[in-house]
Amino acid sequence: MRFLFTLFVLSLYAAPAAAQSGAIYADGNLMPSLQKAFDAVLPGGIIRIEPGIYKEGGVLRKGHDGVLISGSPGTVFDGVAVRGKAAFVIQSDDITIEGLECINMKVGSGNGACVRHESGNLTLRNVNFSHNENGILTWDKSVKILIEDSIFEGNGRAGKAHGMYIGDAKQLIVRRTRVLNSKDQGHGIKSRSEHTLIEDSVIASLEGDDSYLIDLPNGGNAVIRNNLLVEGANTANWFILAYGMEKQPYKRNAIRLEKNVIITDREGGSKFINIHASMPAPVLRGNVIVGSIDYEWTGNNFFFDDRSDLNWPDAPALPEIDLTGK
Repeated sequence: MRFLFTLFVLSLYAAPAAAQSGAIYADGNLMPSLQKAFDAVLPGGIIRIEPGIYKEGGVLRKGHDGVLISGSPGTVFDGVAVRGKAAFVIQSDDITIEGLECINMKVGSGNGACVRHESGNLTLRNVNFSHNENGILTWDKSVKILIEDSIFEGNGRAGKAHGMYIGDAKQLIVRRTRVLNSKDQGHGIKSRSEHTLIEDSVIASLEGDDSYLIDLPNGGNAVIRNNLLVEGANTANWFILAYGMEKQPYKRNAIRLEKNVIITDREGGSKFINIHASMPAPVLRGNVIVGSIDYEWTGNNFFFDDRSDLNWPDAPALPEIDLTGK
């Protein structure tokens, strides 16, 4: 009897029940909605989102700096944008979003997004943003955008929404990320940032009817290295990249492409870069060029007629390449 009584007493002090499927927590407290969690979380706190399909969004207003928004496999936000903008409207600084999926975001303006970033710094890590208008769309008050180990697939609308659309931020960094099958003449990455670094990533049209793989319409300082860039057969634009073609606001401009694999699968080939006459010529070193890509190449680059020269699979399959080890 004493043994059973002891078990009863211990049960009163047992650990809390396991996290609920489809549940959202702010600093460990179960919340009735994402918006309530955003309102309750303390600066530097954690929003934890358990696996489930969520038909809701939220605005993380100013005053919640340093928050981590963390999902896990099976955490999916599907098709509900708030304020006619996005599933996640981020107005606080130094926010990290990780480990979740966001799909089917569309709004009346045609410029909806999974994440609308409106101020300060943002990190996206291990997210999957697929079949939306924009994956991420930022405002001009964004400062630094860091995107790592993520997938952007099937995003774009009417040539004005893209896989990533980064406004006049100070810096964009993209690492170990796949931007695939952008559609409806959307670009894979459009960055107006003063500084853009894209590395160790895959940006590929595959079967999408995209436009540029990478568009840097304001110029700026750009480094594109150790990437696989594939212009697909159905792309709507002859050019693979664009640089400085809309305006030239920065005093210092430079673009460098190093150790990329650049493939065109487009019938009749492609043109390499659409560059404004005021912009400096790209610095090109150690790139592998596969197919007919028109440009006055300089530097120590390597050229192959087509995929078969390298025993790579036919389009639209992606060759298996160690992007960090070339």
